[in-house]
Amino acid sequence: MGSPKKSACAAADLTDDLIVEILSRLPAKSICRFKGVSWHWYGLITNPEHRKKIPQTLSGFFYPSDRWTPEDPVRTLPDFVDIVRDEEPFSDPSLTFMASYRSIIPKICCNGLLFCFCWKVSPRDECDLVVCNPATEKWVVVPDSVDESIALKYHFVFDPAISPHFQVFEITDADEDYGYIGDVNIYSSETGAWSCIGNGWGDELQLVDRGGVFLNGMLHLLTYDLKILAVDTKGKKWRTIPLLEPMTVSCFCRGPLAFIGQSQGRLYHINMRVGDTSKLSVWILEDYDSGEWIFKYNISTAQIFGEKNLMFERDYALVAIHPESNLVFFVCRCKDLLISYDMDRGKVSVSNLKEHLYNRPFLPYLPYVPFLKDSLAAQA
Repeated sequence: MGSPKKSACAAADLTDDLIVEILSRLPAKSICRFKGVSWHWYGLITNPEHRKKIPQTLSGFFYPSDRWTPEDPVRTLPDFVDIVRDEEPFSDPSLTFMASYRSIIPKICCNGLLFCFCWKVSPRDECDLVVCNPATEKWVVVPDSVDESIALKYHFVFDPAISPHFQVFEITDADEDYGYIGDVNIYSSETGAWSCIGNGWGDELQLVDRGGVFLNGMLHLLTYDLKILAVDTKGKKWRTIPLLEPMTVSCFCRGPLAFIGQSQGRLYHINMRVGDTSKLSVWILEDYDSGEWIFKYNISTAQIFGEKNLMFERDYALVAIHPESNLVFFVCRCKDLLISYDMDRGKVSVSNLKEHLYNRPFLPYLPYVPFLKDSLAAQA
């Protein structure tokens, strides 16, 4: 095995273009480590032109921020909390390049693209569904669905490793009294049209009001009755994945005290322990095809927050899992902090938030991985 000195000399002989080409073939997790090789390598990796070729990792979170004025007391625009301390890949998190909208509410972020509800300057009561890329300032308006049913929920998916096109899922309401899932409509940016797909999951299912997870080409959604529902982007594959551990149901929040996410190509399910509010159970879908879950971690919230008797979705919320590591992110209502917890090392880190969360519902914090290519240019 060569010595570190010889390896360093060999790396010094490489041209910048060759280093960037090598880095472009590595996973994002490795890129973060290579930033520490030298200041020269750090400059290569963070160079705006090189970043278009090099895999990106989680850089922070978009969230809706009140920007009211006397003329517009309900104005909302996006804001951003940075977690890597690099130069942000966009000029303005408020998305001011979409100047025709007075209020922009970010709803979903998927692999670098933002799905937003955008209220027009005129007419003020009209809202567009907009997909934008904050890094390239490209954006497109999604046309209205032809289905006249009430939309229960929208979901948005995009994975450039699978396709340069995105999809929007509109889940309709089958029963206004109970909020049961009705038909599913899917918009594809490839065809520029909506398709009515129907419902391949069954009747009397209620979705938990939290984000979906896009993994293995399928959208995954959590229900009230210990199930994860999945459907592919064509509406041809439908699946129901049972969960193993009972979920605590809260009377003060949006349903079961549970969270689903994805990291390192696996589906995660995290829930508050029944009978013990200070513990979170972390489960990983070990075998996606067979539906085999394994218990992976036991998180003590007292260790994270330094307080006992805190309640999930009352005092704190779990907002994301890092896509490249076993790192989970929380927000705490009374402390205006974004807290990360390394499940392998038991390490806690904190970042200050601009928004005051006391006595107000938890904001949606949308994990953002920059996508630096003009994928929306051809779809505009």
